[in-house]
Amino acid sequence: MLCLAFPAAAQQVRNYTFFEGTQYPLRVTWVFGDEPGPTIMVQGGIQGDELSGFFTAQLLTRCNVRKGNLIIVPRANEPSILRRTRQINVDLNRRFDKEYNSFYEDRLARAIRFLIGGAEGFIHLHEGSGFYNPKYVNTLRNPNRYGQSLIIDAAVYKGIQLAEMCERTINKLNSEINNKSYWFTLFNTKTFAKATQYPEMLKSLTCYALHERGIPAMAVEVSKDIMDLGWKVRQQLRATVYLLHEFGLDLEVPEFSFPKSQNGQGFEVLINGKPLRGKSIELVRGAPVSTSGKTTVDSELEPAVAVFASDRPNLNLLTAPRMALSQFPVLEVRIDGNRQASANVRWKGSKPDLPEVNGPVFLCWLNGQPRFISAGGTLQAVEGDQIILEGILGSSKEEILNLKGFVASVMVNSGQDVGHEIIADPSNFMEKYMLKGPDGISRYRVVRETPGKERTEFYISIVPREIKALELAAEEDRSDFVNWTDGEVRQVSPDSYVLKDVWSNGERCKIQPFVDNIPISWGETFDVKAGKETVLTMRHTTTFVPVGRMVFRGTDYLQSKLEQ
Repeated sequence: MLCLAFPAAAQQVRNYTFFEGTQYPLRVTWVFGDEPGPTIMVQGGIQGDELSGFFTAQLLTRCNVRKGNLIIVPRANEPSILRRTRQINVDLNRRFDKEYNSFYEDRLARAIRFLIGGAEGFIHLHEGSGFYNPKYVNTLRNPNRYGQSLIIDAAVYKGIQLAEMCERTINKLNSEINNKSYWFTLFNTKTFAKATQYPEMLKSLTCYALHERGIPAMAVEVSKDIMDLGWKVRQQLRATVYLLHEFGLDLEVPEFSFPKSQNGQGFEVLINGKPLRGKSIELVRGAPVSTSGKTTVDSELEPAVAVFASDRPNLNLLTAPRMALSQFPVLEVRIDGNRQASANVRWKGSKPDLPEVNGPVFLCWLNGQPRFISAGGTLQAVEGDQIILEGILGSSKEEILNLKGFVASVMVNSGQDVGHEIIADPSNFMEKYMLKGPDGISRYRVVRETPGKERTEFYISIVPREIKALELAAEEDRSDFVNWTDGEVRQVSPDSYVLKDVWSNGERCKIQPFVDNIPISWGETFDVKAGKETVLTMRHTTTFVPVGRMVFRGTDYLQSKLEQ
């Protein structure tokens, strides 16, 4: 039987959010065991219409690990979860066969590959349609269904006994499932065979972990055609724990009460400081729409929450600014993709178009702050900055602003880039649209293409992000200013250092520091030990691309004495 117990008070857990402040935050939990052992990564939510996976992974973050370590990613693709759809632009689980850089999904894939680089095994949590069966039985049970299976890419791969591990797990699972029609089956896709029926699996994350990283990897699929979500989560959690035991981890999972209905209760949304209650809300045309929220009850599931305006269905207003230059009919609150509330908008202050005497004035958001640009003007941005095109001041209609070289949506590439989060990343834009400004800096045209309006434009220039110096403070509060030199190995006194600040040509929050591949926050402490090297890496917060790295080598005791 699956052992259920409450975690010990001394459990070492670290939570961190990659891409914080963007539309695609990636929340990660590290659970460090009491005794040394393998580090295994478990991930759910890569496709937003597969509910069991992200609930199972979230519950696993509360486990007690006695031996080994866990890296847990409950919601790998939060935007798709909030919309309850398999994908927003592209299928994230088909972006691991090579390095892509077209959509936010590719930045998530970059971070996920990084996380798997620190693991010795990988378990992927899914929910598939029907019930897998190696032979055709009926439309719900056949080789093209994925539900109620443990999926592997090969029975044996370079000595890794995937089939044996999964078959032992399946035997334990099925011995406790009374309904034989819900039993689990081993599903070997034979991904590397020339005649494989599942060639798309070559692009999947389990294949990447197995083939590129050389670690055991498998997927646990429950069935979408089983309606009892709580039952599915429990079985998927059992399967995960049994597989973790196969990897050599020793852990317990706390008992939990899975809600019968995921109706999103327990979260209150404030619009311009007032609770969003009832069936309607009043907003002022041309005024800011300030959105915030607060949790009113403790939830084991720690859901993803969003507020969407009906004209921008993929822009979460809880993490993005909005000015109501154009009207929209509905505001909607979603929690893990489940609609909690919606309200019709009553508008005040509607006005006809104001005259554009000196041409239009464009309104943009740069890192959450408003910027006003005249026609022919330039918005100055730093690589990795966040930009939202809001519209044109005084206009009564939804303006069409087209950032040339940027594709907002692969589904509907209409040239309308208003209301999308744009990351200032030249490598993400089409090279043929890049212009060189008078200062030699890359810049791009934003063109007004609204029917019936004069065609005008402004520019966005993007300068490379640079780190110039760091401020480090030893425990006795003595600050040292370290010139940043990418790739340098620097001798420092062994000590505990506080990473206090950074000097760069952009905002500090757009730089994400790592110490020996573990993310830390500004103001946190890291250790440099005598005779040891500590690697400090800086990455773009919004793209996960490295900005640079330095190595701090602790001088040994004798050398420290000689220097004194």
